[in-house]
Amino acid sequence: MTLHQLRIFECVVRHLNITKASAALRISQPSVSQQLRLLEDEFATKFFIRLNQGVELTPEGEEFFTGIRPLLAEAENLEQKFKGKPKANDTAPLIVGGSHNVSVNVLPKLLMALKERHPSVQLILETNESRIMETRLLNSEVEIALITNPSHRAELVYEPYEEMEVVAFCLPTNPLAQKKLTLKELVERPLVLRSGGRTERMFTNLGYQVNVAFRCELSAAVRAAVRIGMGVGILYRNAVASRVARGNLKLINVPELKEMGVKSFIIYDRRKPLAPMAQEFLQILREKRNLPIAVNDKRMQIGSARSVSFH
Repeated sequence: MTLHQLRIFECVVRHLNITKASAALRISQPSVSQQLRLLEDEFATKFFIRLNQGVELTPEGEEFFTGIRPLLAEAENLEQKFKGKPKANDTAPLIVGGSHNVSVNVLPKLLMALKERHPSVQLILETNESRIMETRLLNSEVEIALITNPSHRAELVYEPYEEMEVVAFCLPTNPLAQKKLTLKELVERPLVLRSGGRTERMFTNLGYQVNVAFRCELSAAVRAAVRIGMGVGILYRNAVASRVARGNLKLINVPELKEMGVKSFIIYDRRKPLAPMAQEFLQILREKRNLPIAVNDKRMQIGSARSVSFH
């Protein structure tokens, strides 16, 4: 048993696919298969079941992976301490997924917390619709994700993260900043909304005819439109929290909006163990659960099916 073999084993577990693991490790597929066979022969134990679309851990394989995770983590710590800055390819990147709002307003700060603990780790943040993120998780293309519209698939674990409140906001000079509005009064005002957002659909489902002045793809564009006086903006609270705290924007009191919030969920594949770095990121998510998190959108602009790397 060598450290090289254990790292190959860990990468195959992470991807549940030998071809994808060989690409991530930058070594040939036959070499990966050979090293796995050597491990299984050494311990006279079958660790993987070969499937048409990849591999699956046996119970013995799961137990073996649990046992080697501390060894891999300690090896990484020793290399960071005694070898200086590791090469970029020494560790496979951690790919984290997120639905649109949380990818801008929640995940960047949490990923930076992981980066501070492990400066050499490569982090990739992918953004897309919640159901697409679920599919990418099931295909081992993403390790862990934070989404807002779960479909509750049996193969995935869904851990509640936080409930995001929908808020209406305007310029501090707008007279509406001092008023309390009903939902009916709100939708009659010129509104600035995110394109394809669930808020407009909920208004329509409630029977309201919505007065939309402007639709934007990004939360930052909604805020910018409000700042130049195009109308009243509607976003999740975490998307405007920092601007409200600085006094650049004011929230409008609309009690009925509190019932229109959405819950976010941490999701990962229950069929395989999380890689050590993903496990640590999961712990960070759990530590920060239900805490208000807001970051400046100028740090990154994330659109559909885009990825952002943290180097």
